[in-house]
Amino acid sequence: MKKKLITVLAVVVTGMTAFGQFYERTGKNLGVYFSGQPLSVMKQSTNPFTLNTVNGSVGLISMVSRGIYPSFGYTYSHQLSAGNRTSSFPLAQSHIADASLIFDKRLMKLMDKRINGVCHYLSLGLILAPEYHYMFGTRENPNESFGEVGAQVGLSLYHFYSSASKKARGRTRQYDLFYRHGFTPIFSQTINGEKQNFYRQEIGIRVRLIRHQVYDFLK
Repeated sequence: MKKKLITVLAVVVTGMTAFGQFYERTGKNLGVYFSGQPLSVMKQSTNPFTLNTVNGSVGLISMVSRGIYPSFGYTYSHQLSAGNRTSSFPLAQSHIADASLIFDKRLMKLMDKRINGVCHYLSLGLILAPEYHYMFGTRENPNESFGEVGAQVGLSLYHFYSSASKKARGRTRQYDLFYRHGFTPIFSQTINGEKQNFYRQEIGIRVRLIRHQVYDFLK
């Protein structure tokens, strides 16, 4: 009888410990993103010149509402090769300031299953994002463009594992595959009285890591 009573008390104490904390998000959050654009091309408007570059980006991102993510960041661009050797882009390396507003609409659930006692949720989403980018010139080669107004479209994977723990509720991860198109030139320069405009197109992958502020609503 005594052993049974001890067993019951142990189960009760364990249950109280397990469910004594349950975390919810406050709505405040901040994250970082990392992206690589291995396929990036700049095309000149006045001739068939094309330039291949490889770009890497990093920045800050936040979720202001469900599926809406403003972001601000920096891109480093490195010139690889020119498709037309009679012309050349004036900047072998360039630095770009980025701003975008990502709309991420979840389309379908890909997975919702328990793995090792934890429920994992994975969904597929559609990305659409208006953007603004400014490429910094140099004293020798100033940028005469007011900046690139563009957009990106792509797919996202949202991964979340359900748990009452603070760690699980406080983190989200998203993975994106996107195509970017510039509608205005990212770089402009006047040479011999002729305005040369360079327009950008690229394909990239991105990881979004966001930390959410949480609280224990049972306290």
